[in-house]
Amino acid sequence: MSAASAGVERTSFEGPHGPVEAVQVRPASGGRSPAPAVLILHEGLGLTVHTIELARRFAQEGYLAFAPNLYSHDATHRTFTEAEVARGVSLLRAADRDEVVVRLPANEQERLKKVFAWFGSRDTSTYLPDARAAAAHLVGRSDVRPGGVAAVGFSLGGGLVGQLAVAGVALAAGAVFYGQAPALEQVKNVRFPLQVHYAEEDPAITPRAPAVGEAFRAAGRELISFVYPGTRHGFFNETRPAYHADAAQLSWRRTREFFAERTGNVGQWRPQAVAGEGARAAG
Repeated sequence: MSAASAGVERTSFEGPHGPVEAVQVRPASGGRSPAPAVLILHEGLGLTVHTIELARRFAQEGYLAFAPNLYSHDATHRTFTEAEVARGVSLLRAADRDEVVVRLPANEQERLKKVFAWFGSRDTSTYLPDARAAAAHLVGRSDVRPGGVAAVGFSLGGGLVGQLAVAGVALAAGAVFYGQAPALEQVKNVRFPLQVHYAEEDPAITPRAPAVGEAFRAAGRELISFVYPGTRHGFFNETRPAYHADAAQLSWRRTREFFAERTGNVGQWRPQAVAGEGARAAG
C-alpha cells in the first residue's frame, strides 16, 4: 500500500440519485470516539489524489475525514484519467489554449477537446443534493460526535459549502476556498459560521467579497474572510500551476484552528509555525 493510500477506505452512501462513491479516513490512533468529522467537497478536477491526501491530513488531526465523489453519476468523467482532466481544466480558460493544443499529437488533441466539451456540459444538478446527503450521512453516524461535523470545499466544492450554508443545513462550521458565493438574499438562512479564503487574483470570485461580507453583517451571520496577496484560483492545491506554498500553509493552519474550535476538537489541534502571515481580512 502506498503512502497516499494508507488508511484510505473506499465506501459509499445513498444519495437522492443513487449510491454515491466516497473515500474516508478514520482518525489517527489515540483519537476519541465518537470523533468530530470533516466533509471534504472536491474542486472541479474531481476526487483526486490531492483530495485523498487532504483527507489523510484531517484524519491525523483527529477527524473522521469523508470525501464524496461528486462525479459518481457522471459516466463521461470516468472515461478520463486524472491527468487528462487536470490538463484540460488548466487550459480551459488559457488565452493561448488553441495554440497549445494544436502543437500536441493528434490523439492528445482529441482527448483534450473531449475534456473541454465535458467540462462545459456537465450535469451539475446532482452535486448539491449529494453534498447534502453526505452531510446528513455524517451527522447520523454513531462514530461521529453530535454537533461536530464541519465542511470544507474548494472551487466547485467551495461553492457547495456556501450552498449548504444558505440551505439551512446545521453544521459546526464551514470553510470555503475560492468558491462562488450563494445568492446574497439567502444569507439570512445560514446556520453555521463560515471562513472564506480568497485568491487575490481571481476575477470571477474575489470582487464579490465586499458584498458577501456586507450581506453577512446585515443578516447577523458569522463570516471570517481572508484574501491572500499574490495568489490565483487554486492556490491550495500543490498539483496545480497556481499553487502558492505560503498561502496554502497559512490557510491550512487557519482552517484547522477554526474547525478545532467549532467542533470541540481543541485538544487535538497542535499549532505549528507557518510563514506568510500576510493575508488580510476581506470583511
